[in-house]
Amino acid sequence: MEGKVSYFGTMGAIGLVLLALFLLDRVLARRERKGWPRREGTVELGLFLVSFLALFLLNKHNFVYYNNYSYLADALLHGHLYVDGMPAYLESVEFGGHVYMHFAPGPAILCLPFVALFGINGFNIAWLSLALGGANTALSYRVFRQMGIGRDRRERIWCAALLTFGTVHCFLAALGHGWFLGHVSSWFFLLLGMAFLTAPEEKRKDIHLLLAGVFYGCAVTCRMPNLLGALFFGGYILTRYKREAWLRSLLFFCLGAAVPGGLYMLYNYVRFGTIMDQGYNLTHLKDKHRALYLQMQALPKEEQLAFLKAVEKEVGGPLQLKHVGYNLYSIFLLGPEFSRTYPYVIPTLAGVSLTHLSPALYAAGWVDYRKDRLTWFLLLTAAVCAVPFLMNYGNGFAQFGMRYAMDFIPYVGILAAMGLTRRPLGGWKTALILLCVLLNMWGPVYWNMFY
Repeated sequence: MEGKVSYFGTMGAIGLVLLALFLLDRVLARRERKGWPRREGTVELGLFLVSFLALFLLNKHNFVYYNNYSYLADALLHGHLYVDGMPAYLESVEFGGHVYMHFAPGPAILCLPFVALFGINGFNIAWLSLALGGANTALSYRVFRQMGIGRDRRERIWCAALLTFGTVHCFLAALGHGWFLGHVSSWFFLLLGMAFLTAPEEKRKDIHLLLAGVFYGCAVTCRMPNLLGALFFGGYILTRYKREAWLRSLLFFCLGAAVPGGLYMLYNYVRFGTIMDQGYNLTHLKDKHRALYLQMQALPKEEQLAFLKAVEKEVGGPLQLKHVGYNLYSIFLLGPEFSRTYPYVIPTLAGVSLTHLSPALYAAGWVDYRKDRLTWFLLLTAAVCAVPFLMNYGNGFAQFGMRYAMDFIPYVGILAAMGLTRRPLGGWKTALILLCVLLNMWGPVYWNMFY
């Protein structure tokens, strides 16, 4: 009985807070907001602090033992890439007699100073996730402002709230487990790259393009599907930069991206003898064809890569067309289960679709695609970034929402913000955003109570 009261009481309290925010917004929307801070940096700092506090309250405050990135950070500090001492309950792959973390390595770089100071067991990666989640809200506000989305600060704040609290990002940032930190870190680097890319024309310099490329490349080292996000960056340069500056701008962007890209390829070559990341291929073999995986382990290191390639031709890799149907169902239709007993509505470990948790994203359909070529680049980028998810052999199991959708939500989210603010952001639109926020805050509350 106590757990039931705690669960519904927490959700009720969140609902009341959101209702109060809605009513406060209605009052402020009818008045001139002279008291708002004039400096955008102050607004962004406020968004970071409020977002960090909200995510902190949604966190369970336990040590996160699913801390794969801490083990890789510790390995890097000791001068090697293998993680032979990583606990068996953490996902890993074996190649050439060593154990490797199969996730893309980017978040481990963020963990380096903290692991160096506190050690693997002294650094709780949840704190990093909370900080990055808060930063993502501030960065999304800046990107919206610099792209000219929204008429004023109020509308941009609502759009930032939708992107980071009205989507699965809220759940991932609040919990901060190893799988989830990869997505949140990816967004941090991607939004940082977008912030430099969209700098105002009067302040724009070559260094902005260089840094935009560097941070875009860092996003790729967190999540490989971000590689396809180059379409947006290229499209923004072609549609928003002066024609005579296109070639120079693209060159500086590519030079920046080549730095983390080259290091990532070197990282893969040292591990697998090829510049391509074989971690997910090995994971697929380990998950779906264990006998072949064990057979590969018995071979000499110099023969393992050829064996892996030959096996993939026979059984296929992690990305196959046969998975598209179920993953489309996961994105658009997969709902929670219902029970006659407490807690009545159950978000299963398979996840919950975007339709159920983030219906405001469908505002992307309200955009006038005839007026702005950039909207087509955003739509195309979202579509191609969704392809790896659609073809993947898993939908991101052990999750709330659809965590793999994080690869394309940034671009859909920008389009949704354009659609929501095409006309003044009225009461029913803010209510829709708050509904998305409430639904996505349900995720960490449920997990803290029942998982």
